[in-house]
Amino acid sequence: MRILSVEQKVSFYENGYVVLRDIVPIEAANAARRLINSRLGNLRSKAQTAAMIARAAGTSIDAHGIELIQEATLQSMRAGTDAHLMQLVAPESNLMCMIEEALGSPVREITGAQLATNFPADPGPQINESGYSDEDTPFRGWHGHLDGLWNGATSIHQDTSAPMTENEWQTWLQEPARNGGMKSYPEHGTSISNFTALLGIPLSDQSVVGCGNLGLLAGAHHHIERFFQKQRDSGGPLGPGGPEWTRFDLEAPNGCGLRHYPEAVRNAFRQNAAETADGRIWPAPTFMQVKPGDAVLVLHSTPHGASRVEGPDPRFMAYFRLTSAARPVPHESIYPEALCDNWLEWKGMHETVGRVRQRSQ
Repeated sequence: MRILSVEQKVSFYENGYVVLRDIVPIEAANAARRLINSRLGNLRSKAQTAAMIARAAGTSIDAHGIELIQEATLQSMRAGTDAHLMQLVAPESNLMCMIEEALGSPVREITGAQLATNFPADPGPQINESGYSDEDTPFRGWHGHLDGLWNGATSIHQDTSAPMTENEWQTWLQEPARNGGMKSYPEHGTSISNFTALLGIPLSDQSVVGCGNLGLLAGAHHHIERFFQKQRDSGGPLGPGGPEWTRFDLEAPNGCGLRHYPEAVRNAFRQNAAETADGRIWPAPTFMQVKPGDAVLVLHSTPHGASRVEGPDPRFMAYFRLTSAARPVPHESIYPEALCDNWLEWKGMHETVGRVRQRSQ
C-alpha cells in the first residue's frame, strides 16, 4: 500500500495541499476524458437536431429544440456519477489508500464528481463573484474562494454602471443559492458548510501555466484556521456575517461583490500581490502544473479557484469532495470544530504536525 512520504506530509501541512504525481492510472484518466468529450459531442448533436427541426418548419429554434439542448446539457452534468469517473476514486486504489492513511480513517462513500470544464477565452468584461470583471482581475482572473459559502440565488450582477434594484437585491438574497448553499446555519453557529478535503484530478494536460490551472493560496490555511478560532472566541458565527468578515463588498465595480475568504487573510498575502486601479489587493496564487495521472489533495481551508485558459485546448478537471467517515453524524456537512482545527480529522498527520510545530517553537 502506498502512503504519503514524510516529505509529502510536511508539504501538506505547510502549504495546505499536496500534489500526488502519477497516482491515477492513465487508462482511467483517459476514459474519464473520453466520457466528457462524448457528452460534449452529444450536446452538439442535440443542438444540430434542434436547428434542423426548426429549419424544416421554417422557424427559429422552438421550445422543443431548447428542451433538447437543455436535456443534453443536463446529461453532461450527470456524467459526474458515471462509472468511468467513479473509477478515478475506486476504494482500493493507491490514491484512496494514501488519503485514508493520512486521515487515519476511511472516506465516507463518494457519490459523484464535479466536472469542471474551462474553455479557451480572452480576458473579457464578464463579472465574477468578487464583483470585478475577468479582464480586471489579476493572475488570469483568479479570485480564490472557500467552498461551502452562499453565492447568490440569481446570476451575478453584470452591470457596473448601476447597482441592482431593490427587487433584484431581494431576489438575489434568497435561499438556497445557485450552489445550494444557505446564508447561515444557526444550529451549528456557522455560515459555511465544510467537508474534509477537495480532491482534484486533472483530465487534460495542465503542465504549463495558462491552461486554466487550479490556483491555490499556499499557506493560507494557517491564517484561515486562526481566523475561525478568533471568530469562535468572539462568540461567532463562523464565516461571513461573523466577526470581522463582511459578506458583501459594496465597493466592488458591480456594487455587490462577495468576499469568499476573510479580508484579514487577503491582507496577510500582500507580498507578491497585484493591485487594481481602485487599490484592491489580489494575492498571488500558486498554479498547479499537473497532467493526467496526477492528483491534488487540498484542505477545505485552502482558498482555491480556476484560472483563465489562454492556450488552445479546454481544461478538464474532476473534483471530489471528501469527508472523513469518522466525522460525528450530526456534523456530516457542517463541522465547526474542524474549521477551527485543520488537522482534527487527519489522525495520520498528527505525528508530522506535532513534530513540525515543535521545531518551529
